[in-house]
Amino acid sequence: MPDQNIWELNKSERYKQERRARVIAFFLRPTPSDVILDIACAEGFVTSHLLKAGFVVGLDISKNSLLLAKEKVRQSNVQFICADATLLPIRTDAIDKIVMLEILEHLPEDAQKKCCREADRVLKEDGTLVISVPYREKITYTKCYYCGELTPLWGHLHSMDEEKVQNLLSNRFILTAKCHLPNLSIISLSRIFKLLPLRLWLGLNNLLGKLRKGYWIVLKFKKT
Repeated sequence: MPDQNIWELNKSERYKQERRARVIAFFLRPTPSDVILDIACAEGFVTSHLLKAGFVVGLDISKNSLLLAKEKVRQSNVQFICADATLLPIRTDAIDKIVMLEILEHLPEDAQKKCCREADRVLKEDGTLVISVPYREKITYTKCYYCGELTPLWGHLHSMDEEKVQNLLSNRFILTAKCHLPNLSIISLSRIFKLLPLRLWLGLNNLLGKLRKGYWIVLKFKKT
């Protein structure tokens, strides 16, 4: 299955991704003094919403995705690099804030731990880490067209929640905020809800997400 290119989504689907990116920016709160790392940035769509920071690094393992990111996000305070999230080419304690969106559910357990250790290594003390994952997803398997073997749909290997994410992090990371969000199309595409300010829209999403147990969850940690 080809990767989704957010930049080319139709109007309604693109709007959902705009809201998602704004939620991440709200949790991360970029400032001119920040150096931010976007791990698994794909085509740089969310990265483009973090440019109030002094400098932003978008990192992904896909060269094709990064070529598109460089084409779409050309501001002078952003750089895209091709690298593995389990071995970051970044010096220790160099980053103020890190975002990791929907990556942990794709990784084998050993790679999950390595990815989180690397994020810990490069993040400064008192730094912020924002992680999002599908929330308590029921993993669905489908037969691969090529090999005939059962494989997890969307490449999701794990069903995640707050506890599982916390267990991947060192005890230096304290959960300071979280938000449950239902499938964004439930609210994002309604004309009435489009008019709501982000804080109000986010609060309503969080309420409905808790009632529905959330389609995905955003977790904000502070490194102590």
